[in-house]
Amino acid sequence: MTTVELMDGIEELRRGRTDTLHVEAKRAEHELPRRLWETLSAFADTRGGGVLVLGLDQTTGFAVVGVDDPGKVMQDLASLCGEMEPPVRAAIDLHTVEGRTLVVAEVPETELAQKPCYYRGAGLTDGAFIRIGDGDRKLSGYEVQVMLASRGQPREDETPVPEASLEDLDAELVSGLLKRLRQPEASHFRQLPDERALQVLKVLVRHEERWVPSLGGLLALGTYPQQFFPCSPTG
Repeated sequence: MTTVELMDGIEELRRGRTDTLHVEAKRAEHELPRRLWETLSAFADTRGGGVLVLGLDQTTGFAVVGVDDPGKVMQDLASLCGEMEPPVRAAIDLHTVEGRTLVVAEVPETELAQKPCYYRGAGLTDGAFIRIGDGDRKLSGYEVQVMLASRGQPREDETPVPEASLEDLDAELVSGLLKRLRQPEASHFRQLPDERALQVLKVLVRHEERWVPSLGGLLALGTYPQQFFPCSPTG
C-alpha cells in the first residue's frame, strides 16, 4: 500500500464515519491495543484479508494522532502476528500522514487449507474470529468445524518432480500395481492404457507441457527416488 492509497482509504473512513470490512483503524498512540489479535484473526479468516491502521482515532472522526514509538509498535505487532496459528505474515510499514507517523499492516487472507487462523493464547475455540461489517466476530464452534472440514486432504504427494520421467519408475512395480487394479471385471482401469492409468492415479502429473512423476509416485514406484530427494549424511 502506498501513502497515497492510505490517504484515500482514510478519507473513505472519514466519509463513512466507520471502519469497513477490510480496514480497521486503532488509536494505538502509545502501545498496541488489548486483544488486537481479534482483528488479526478476523482479517486472516476473511476473504481478501484486510488493512490495520495504527495511529488513527475513530472517536474524533479518524483524526491522525500518530504513533509515539513506531519502531516498538512495529516490533510488538510483528511479535503478535507470530503468536497466531498459522502465523500471520503481514506486510508492516510506516507512513507519514499529516506530519505524523502511522503503522500500517496489510494482513493477507489465510489459505483455505490452514483456516481458521486463531490466537494461540486463547486457543482454537475462543481465539478464532471473522470480519462482519466493520467489526470482528468470534467464530462459533460450528463455524470452526466447518472451516476445519473445508481444509480437505493434503495434496503434497501430487507435487510434480520436473527432473524425473516415466523411465524413473520401476517397470515391475508399475506392472504389478496396474495388474491388481485391473483384476475386477468392472474395473475402469481395464479400459485405460498404462500411461493414462498412471495419470488417473496421480503417479504422473502435468508439469508445463509434459507429464512427469509426482512426489508420491516416485516414492511409491520409483526405481531410485533418493536421487531426487537426497538425504543429508548424518554423523
